[in-house]
Amino acid sequence: MINTLLLPELREMLATDDVAGLVEFCDAMHPARAAEFMEGLSPEETWRVLQAADPQKRVEIFEYLDQDRQVEILEFGDPQETSQLIADMAPDDRVDLLKQVEPETVDALMPLVPTEERRDINRLSQYPEGTAGSLMTTSVARLPESLTVGQAIEEIAKQTKNHETIYYIYIVDSENHLRGLISARQLLMHLGTPDEPVADLMQRDLVSVEATDDREAVAAKVADYNFMAIPVVDHEHHLVGIITHDDVIDVFREEAEEDAYRAVAIAPLEETYLNTPL
Repeated sequence: MINTLLLPELREMLATDDVAGLVEFCDAMHPARAAEFMEGLSPEETWRVLQAADPQKRVEIFEYLDQDRQVEILEFGDPQETSQLIADMAPDDRVDLLKQVEPETVDALMPLVPTEERRDINRLSQYPEGTAGSLMTTSVARLPESLTVGQAIEEIAKQTKNHETIYYIYIVDSENHLRGLISARQLLMHLGTPDEPVADLMQRDLVSVEATDDREAVAAKVADYNFMAIPVVDHEHHLVGIITHDDVIDVFREEAEEDAYRAVAIAPLEETYLNTPL
């Protein structure tokens, strides 16, 4: 059900070009609530509200919008502006979204997306649907195994804004092979020993999945081990991404919906059609 509580106020602010009011709405609301209150707006109105927000808040609200509305905004919006939305989204979410957008729109957007993000989109798009690769994000906190605790903390502080989760930090060698894992909590517990090698603290016996593994099997593994995230590697054990707990929840939700549709489709009728009274 659409939440219409703030629709009159939002439309009044749009009609009077009350930019300050729109900025306050975007800043004061949690992104999820802002997206909820915007559900009754047209795509054009929604985009005008988003344009009032700063870039970080804009993408946070955008990611909470219904995917159909996201597609509509990308379809009619100025590619120069909407391409930045794509660049700022979580890697896995933007790939999923672009798969729903008309090819002509994607062709217009992609050249405007920054090179690094464009390469990431192309790389993730190569993984077939239903695989771990199609589910993962490439936004991973990683550190070289040669660092000390002090150096690691400095490096993670630089990476914080770029990643979905910093709960797990993955340790790699010089060729990006996955070597171990350390939690942010572990690092903080060793603040008093900044010269201690990270390699001495990391967990080496890791559970990981390959990018080509079936995503439902991967989701089950994450649930069984109660992980916040699980590392994804290629066939040579290079770290290529992670699958987070929220992505696993999405898999289970989709499975439940498919099972429900399947059950309705195959449920036997109480009476045959020919025996049903007119």
